[in-house]
Formats: sequence, structure tokens, C-alpha cells
Amino acid sequence: MRHTQKPVSLSLAATAIVSLLSWTGSSEAHQQWLSPNFFMQSGDSAWLSFDHTFGDRRYLPSSGPGSYYSWWVVGPDGLKKNVPHLFLGKTRTVGEIELTDAGTYRIEAVEDVMPWTMIKVDGEDRWQPGTRADFDGAEIVRSREYFTKAVSYVTLDSMSQSAVAGKGDPIEILFDDHPNDLRAGQEFQLRVLASGEPMADQEVRLFSEFSEGHDATETCQTDSRGICEFAVSTPGRYLLASNTQGENPDDSATDGFSHSYSVLVEVRAADD
Repeated sequence: MRHTQKPVSLSLAATAIVSLLSWTGSSEAHQQWLSPNFFMQSGDSAWLSFDHTFGDRRYLPSSGPGSYYSWWVVGPDGLKKNVPHLFLGKTRTVGEIELTDAGTYRIEAVEDVMPWTMIKVDGEDRWQPGTRADFDGAEIVRSREYFTKAVSYVTLDSMSQSAVAGKGDPIEILFDDHPNDLRAGQEFQLRVLASGEPMADQEVRLFSEFSEGHDATETCQTDSRGICEFAVSTPGRYLLASNTQGENPDDSATDGFSHSYSVLVEVRAADD
């Protein structure tokens, strides 16, 4: 999202990094999105609000992310702070931040690396936070380590780079171009990394804002450098998503891992 302060009109171009909710252990996990929007207060302050929710359709609040998520804002100065105004609702989380300095901000919703174990309770499967060792004596179905992340990049007046740099997450999607300056009809590159290292042969899925469920409009595979390329001809919002999973050694605290990350970009018209 890009915003230039003007007394009447607003120039918007939103970019949101979004991930897939995977802690349920389901192969049909719900999509997670973090959608930003600028607004003005008293005609002179630039504010940003965002909705964070899960569901199988874009922009349709379904279920709130829960208190185990953390929400952060990284300013143009590179400093990380809590989102000061936050409401955790049943179907969504809503946040607001005031943008005080020109530059690019990074808004994050994170379920950091965390183990979950499915155990039998009264004959039913239930996911609980913790490793196998935390449920000694219980009937354990499976145990996995999860990481999910949703991020939005927003720019006030002029684009900057401090908040756009990689963070070394278990999985992340980074753009070669500034994520608030993607244009329709122009090819753009992204990189998929795992702890800072390129992920080869990693699938990235692209959805239009009208997509439903898990059927991607387009997919691509990363090369040996972790690079994947897309080009869309129509301005609008598009979801880019990628996730990885695997098995851990027999002596690990969990059976395996599932790491997810995705990106919601608003591609602007070529002449905008």
C-alpha cells in the first residue's frame, strides 16, 4: 500500500504478505490474510488499519487468529514495535497504527515457531501446544512444529528499504523489486528462502482476489537460486502463497514441521 498525503485524494497501492494457517494439522488448511487500508484523522494524520482473519475466500472474515499470534510494526527506521491499537475479535483481529514518518512500514502477524501435539481426549483428536514430552502418558496421534506469518508492506509518501529486508525466518517470500511498486503487465521476481538460504523447487501459488478455496490461478517453481517469476495483466489484488513441510528424525521432540508464508499484493496499473 502506498499513500501520498493530500488534502482530498489518496493514492493507494497495497501490498500484504499473507500466510496459510497450518496449526490445525489439516491438509486443507484455511487461508490467512492481513489486509491494510489507509485513512485520515482530522484531515492531517495518516493512519493505517488492518484486518487479520482466516477463511477459504479472500476478504471474508471467518475466524480470529487467536491470542497465540503476535502483531508488530517495523518502521522506516528499522525498529520493531508492538501494534498499539489492537482488537481481538471472534472472526478477525483489527489493528490501527499512526504513520508518523515518510517511508515503508512492515506490519506482521506471526505465530512463531511452536510445537503442537494431537492427543486423544475422550476418543476425540485434539491439538494442544507442546511437544510429545509434554503429554507423557496420553495417547499421541502426531506432533508437529508450526510457523506461520502474515506481513503487510505499506509506504507513506516515499519508498524506503529498511523494513523490506529479509528476516531469516523458517520460510519467507522477498521481492527483487520494491513490493509497493509492482505494475500490471510487467514481470516481477520473488525469492523463497528458508532461514536465509534459497529454496529450490519450491511451489508458489498465485490467487486472484476472486478465487475461492485452494485452487490457484497460476503456480510456479523456484529455480536453484530460489527465484520465481510472475506477470499479471490486470491490476488488482493477488495472493502469493508458499509452504513447506517434512519429517523430523525419530529422536526429535516432534514428528515433523510445517512452515507457511504468503503475500497479498495490489498490482497497480502500468501508468499509475
